[in-house]
Formats: sequence, C-alpha cells, structure tokens
Amino acid sequence: MTKLHAIAKGLGATLLLASASTAFAETVNVPATLTVDNTIDFTTTGTLDFGTVRATPDNTTAANCVGLTMPANPALALNATLGTAGAVACTAAGTSVLQAVGGTPTRPEFSIAGVAAFTTLTLTLPTTVDLTTTAPAGSPIFRLVDFTAYRTSGTPAAVTTTVQVDGSGNATFNVGATLLTDPGTPTTSAYENAAYTGNFDVQVAF
Repeated sequence: MTKLHAIAKGLGATLLLASASTAFAETVNVPATLTVDNTIDFTTTGTLDFGTVRATPDNTTAANCVGLTMPANPALALNATLGTAGAVACTAAGTSVLQAVGGTPTRPEFSIAGVAAFTTLTLTLPTTVDLTTTAPAGSPIFRLVDFTAYRTSGTPAAVTTTVQVDGSGNATFNVGATLLTDPGTPTTSAYENAAYTGNFDVQVAF
C-alpha cells in the first residue's frame, strides 16, 4: 500500500466515524398550563331554632345562669347538659329558668360539594354568639356557646375541627349549640315576649 493510499484510507475512516456520530435533532415547544380553583361549594339550609322557651334571667350575680343544649346529632333531643363553656359561664343557677315549652326546634344542615375525593377540610365553629331583641339598654340577652357538629353523610359521627368528604367530594353535617340565659348582670329582670335573634359563621377550609 502506498503512503498516499494509506493516508486516503485513514481520512475515509475518520470521515465515516464522524458521519456516524453526527445526530440530527428537531425541537418542539410544548405549552404547560393549569387552572386554580380553590372554591368549595359550601351551602346551608335551615336555622338553629330552639323553638319556644320559658326564660327568666338572674340579674343579681354574674355567672348565675342556666342552659338548654341542642345536640348537633339530630337523633338527640334538647337537654339541660352544659358543655365546657356553659359550665364555666354558669357556675350557679340562682333564680334563672330556661325551659323548652313548644315550637319545633331545628338544626341547620351544611353541605360540601365539588371537593377532591376524601379531602379533609378544617372546620371552624363560632365560640360565642349573643341573641337579642328590640328592648331597652340593659335588658337581658341569651348567649350561644359550646357549638358542636355532627356529620350526617357517610358514617354519621361527631366532628370537631375537621370534616372529611366522601369519594364523590361531598359531605353533610349539622350544627348544634347550648343556649344560656344572660350570664351577666342585666339591669332589668325579665325577658321580652318576643323573638331573640343573632347570626353566626361556620367555615370550612383547605
């Protein structure tokens, strides 16, 4: 083999290797997107209604009061058992009276929908809510304390700080509370024969 031929052969091999290692590439641009929707379909029906009561406040000493509890569990009736906040507020009954005498007590029902399956949501219930009517300043009020919740969907059970939705992203629960006669010292000693009303918030959150 001549020297020239050997050089040519070596160059051919080098070009072949270079050709074999050369890659041809194409690039495409792919968009990425998402939509944020943190909305919770949260609705309520009904009201927290203790019906008709007979009530007398004790205006001689603060913390002389009594209560009437509406359990969140719809299978349970009104009762005079006080929860923690009620027991703290009412250390003695004095002359206070609170009795259910009629009407149709009802609980509000809350519905959750449109949430990812089996999501656990944080539940926030109110602490204290006052019920009042149009009356002179210093008239006695009613106070709601010891709010509770009871899940009525899936496996019914009491819920406290969280509520979990089912496989379809739904859940329902009721709310109850304890109604107290005025735990303070109102300047008048009688309730009006009237409706006493107030409002409260219930929140669920991710």
